Amino acid sequence: MVNKEFNRTLTLKSSIYLGLSSMIGAGLFNNIAPTSKISSYGSIVGLLIASSLAFANASSSAQLSSLFPKTGGTYLYAKEVLGRPYGIVAGVVFIIGKTISCIAIALTVGNYLSPLYGKEIGVVLCFLIFLLSFSGIHKTAKIARWFVWILLGLLTFYSVSIISTQGVNYAIPVFSDISFENVLLSASIWFFAFTGYSRLATFGEEIKNPKEIIPTAIFTGLGITVFLYLIISWLTLSIVSPEIIGNSNTPLLVAMDVSTFSEFTFLVVFASTIAMMSVFLALMPGISRIYVALSRDKILPLSFSKIHKKFNSAYFSEAFVLISVVIGIYSFDVVSSIKTSSFFILIYYTITNLCVIKLAKEKRLYSVGIAYYGFALCLLLTATLIAF
Repeated sequence: MVNKEFNRTLTLKSSIYLGLSSMIGAGLFNNIAPTSKISSYGSIVGLLIASSLAFANASSSAQLSSLFPKTGGTYLYAKEVLGRPYGIVAGVVFIIGKTISCIAIALTVGNYLSPLYGKEIGVVLCFLIFLLSFSGIHKTAKIARWFVWILLGLLTFYSVSIISTQGVNYAIPVFSDISFENVLLSASIWFFAFTGYSRLATFGEEIKNPKEIIPTAIFTGLGITVFLYLIISWLTLSIVSPEIIGNSNTPLLVAMDVSTFSEFTFLVVFASTIAMMSVFLALMPGISRIYVALSRDKILPLSFSKIHKKFNSAYFSEAFVLISVVIGIYSFDVVSSIKTSSFFILIYYTITNLCVIKLAKEKRLYSVGIAYYGFALCLLLTATLIAF
């Protein structure tokens, strides 16, 4: 009934799809609202800063996952490179940050489907994803592939609808009337949207050739995601003012409603549902893998490291994640959950970059300067969230 180790079933393609499914929907349908309210058109600048940090963090994750291709992510890396206390901190902040990410995503899709019953819809979504993820990460990756392609098609239609609208001003004043503090705060919120690549590192034990596949999958997925976020955000702010976007819980729905094909706004609702389910498919199992790693090291009870022999899923840990998210749905709103999640995940990647800085030179794949950049910017954005 129970295994102690995961089976290596994930290929390069399935890893890329898992990475994409973790990122494309995480902030696309919501982050543009709070960031536009904070920094107006400067939200795009915040997005670019967050993107640069994502690539720096991704390079650190890619290097470390190649050296330590086991379940655990930065918990494992920090334990091996910096010492057990750093590993425990990394594991705890990851679990807290990513659990709250699930809450933010559940609330977002609930807002798009029904503002009145958003929380209840979020709970139903969580249970549905739990049942899908229970079948194992290999099957989850297959489902993620379909979700990614459906979502890409719907986002293409959204883009065409805006581009074909008369009178759209694409020359938005990105750098006008922005402040350093507001742009940094926007960047710290946008950062929430790019943290999905860490999921691949937590699945290191389940990827067939992790030393080659994980870096390739991380950078491929992140590159596609950054491109999509820039296009969709630019088009959205071109057709609707940041003042209107900033006060909406459903920014893409607002933009679609004034575009050429406004009668198809229901497709945006459908896209948001697919996007959030896609993120959940990788996010909930990803959190459970940290519970597994902590359990193997006897920090948590052994029940958390139980792996189903047939489905290759960490069923006990995944059930615990489900319960935690359902409780959290009734404790947070969307904006506070995004900010709180970003805060904890920034700490997580601060430790990730520190691990690379402390590595011996011959073990690094890329310049240590990238890790220093990621380390410094993570600290700066964390301080920004505390200060503002």
